[in-house]
Amino acid sequence: MLSSSARDAGIGAELKTGAAAVPADQAEAVAREKYGLDGRMQWLWGEKDSNYRLTLADGRDYLFKVLNPAEDPGMTSMHSQALLHVEAADPGIPVQRIIRTLDGEADFRMTAEDGGTRGVRMVTFLPGIAQKAAPHSKRQRRNVGALLARMQMALSSFTHPAAGHRITWDMQHAIGMRDLLPVFSDVAQRRRLEAAMDDFETRIVPVMASLPAQVVHNDFNMENILVDPETPETVSGIIDFGDMVHAPRVFDVAVAAAYQMGDATDPIGAICDFLEEYSTLVSLTAQEIAVLYPAILTRMVMRLAIPQWRAGLFPENRDFYVRNSPTVWAQFTRLDAIPAETIVARLATACQQGKRKQ
Repeated sequence: MLSSSARDAGIGAELKTGAAAVPADQAEAVAREKYGLDGRMQWLWGEKDSNYRLTLADGRDYLFKVLNPAEDPGMTSMHSQALLHVEAADPGIPVQRIIRTLDGEADFRMTAEDGGTRGVRMVTFLPGIAQKAAPHSKRQRRNVGALLARMQMALSSFTHPAAGHRITWDMQHAIGMRDLLPVFSDVAQRRRLEAAMDDFETRIVPVMASLPAQVVHNDFNMENILVDPETPETVSGIIDFGDMVHAPRVFDVAVAAAYQMGDATDPIGAICDFLEEYSTLVSLTAQEIAVLYPAILTRMVMRLAIPQWRAGLFPENRDFYVRNSPTVWAQFTRLDAIPAETIVARLATACQQGKRKQ
């Protein structure tokens, strides 16, 4: 059993607080009062926040988000300002658009029924279905790679006082995952994750401070990427800036790559599809390419350890938290069947092929 210090080491406050729901009638009243929008609220599940889909009588939809009680107001501001910045820097990136209040605010603080204050933001509701639920293809993965590159380019000039905040899903602090690994009772599984953490400590930590860094999305996963259901290779939306942080650029690439494997029988081929197109716009340095694979494995550890830990904290949501764990374990199995040096070489080749197309 974990000690209290071990339990706290890898998890930030934002994931120790459940997604406390705001009653629908209160959310509707706030939308009328602050935005002048009268409609029906439909609750949507969120890991940290209380989310609603607001539908007006004329059929227009918006996303009404009441942020987690533990979220600092500075972070709320950063997420809103980042959306505005991306819209201005590259209007073609399909991100949600901020809906300002009647007073012109990009976000504001509301008082909940328990007397506490929480940040509120309203944005447009983007069309499409999650990439995870759609058929996957080489072209789709390439399009995702291009969009991540464009997102990084748009955010490269973005700054905010809260950008250096600490969040659980920031790979810069992945060392804390070691303290969560005792939640895995299977010895073989735990040893595999420990080996990945060994690589993080020996190959990434010593060079981490020298890696090119900027504000990054940090959660380019298949549930935050929306695609057109009729033409699923078309990316119709990028959502959820809630994990953004100032971090090494290659970590953002590793996060996306870890998800683009999906269920592909050739997981490295799937990553290379994404990576080659990304590299036509953004060139990773030799040092970044060298740490890309261990960074991908580190994200996979985080995808397993954080949900498993949260499942113990909120057992009523266990099935939802660990829903993706079988996929990640299957990815580990497929990756471990390929010599690591072969994987590293293929990733480097994809980066070079993309760079030659610039």
